[in-house]
Amino acid sequence: MKLCPAPPILWLSLLVLLVSQRETKGRDSDLCEKSNDIDIALRQDSTGFNMDGDVSDEIEASNCLLYPNLTLNCSWSFRTLEKDAQLSVYISVCNGDTSVESRSQDSVERVGSVSLMLNETEMDYQIILHFNMSLDDKWTAYTLVYGMETQLVLPPPRNISASIKGGSLNITWDLPDWERANNDECYDYQLDMGDQGYSRNLTGKVFYTEPNADPSRTYRVRMRARMSTACYGCDHWSDWSPTVTVEHSLGRLDPLVIISISLGIPMILLTLLLLLRHQRFTEVLFPPIPHPPAKYKYFLERSDPLTFFQQAPPAKVEEVITEVEDADQNAGKTY
Repeated sequence: MKLCPAPPILWLSLLVLLVSQRETKGRDSDLCEKSNDIDIALRQDSTGFNMDGDVSDEIEASNCLLYPNLTLNCSWSFRTLEKDAQLSVYISVCNGDTSVESRSQDSVERVGSVSLMLNETEMDYQIILHFNMSLDDKWTAYTLVYGMETQLVLPPPRNISASIKGGSLNITWDLPDWERANNDECYDYQLDMGDQGYSRNLTGKVFYTEPNADPSRTYRVRMRARMSTACYGCDHWSDWSPTVTVEHSLGRLDPLVIISISLGIPMILLTLLLLLRHQRFTEVLFPPIPHPPAKYKYFLERSDPLTFFQQAPPAKVEEVITEVEDADQNAGKTY
């Protein structure tokens, strides 16, 4: 059986791919060989001029940060780059002379970023960020080498706890999960309590007390961390921690208090109703001592209770004598 020859275009594509892979491997090897020293910057151009040292005057901004989830993000800014110039970016993570991970991107924007997901990382790895700018027959290349430890962003503080006691807001936390620094002085913290952009900066502490806590306010506490200047590491702020919500104890009613209020309010309303309906309520509870009138004293002073309903004895009858004179028959006589 005779095999059909492959089309020329297929062979050409395979050849280009093979050459591209060899160029990539060669570039990986060349860049990793230059990464023996960290925190350096190299510049090369088409005129043969080479420079080692500070290139911040030519590169406006560039940085690579490795986050706790092993995502490497590199960003750059070349706002002054000529309009028709082509910019390409190449990132490589090196372990000595060997490239562990790499990614290239051609024709990128003057301001942008690219991410690379790592499968593993060690503190002695190096990060290489390579820029190539070309215009017509001229080109300029910049190579920046970073140490992994100085680019590793810390995780936020752990186990944040907040409570209000004695009129003060008390906040405690644990150090970030970073095994290479267990000293409190190695960490800077930013504490946000929901003050609309106002944060408190702390160093070398694992607690904070806010005096005179507002009883009517709900506090939303969150924190982030970074390495302080006292220790070697990344000075980029971590992500914010999960928010811890704190309410004053007066704002939360205990079930027993709710039951007491439910029973107490009806009793108070009933008492007020009785007071309004019976104006002499006090006299009913505390009656005055009786004072009988004088006409009843006669009956009360007698010891026989049956005489209370008897009528009083009649008043004494006085005799009235009237003299009658007969003027005609008995003149001068008196009877």
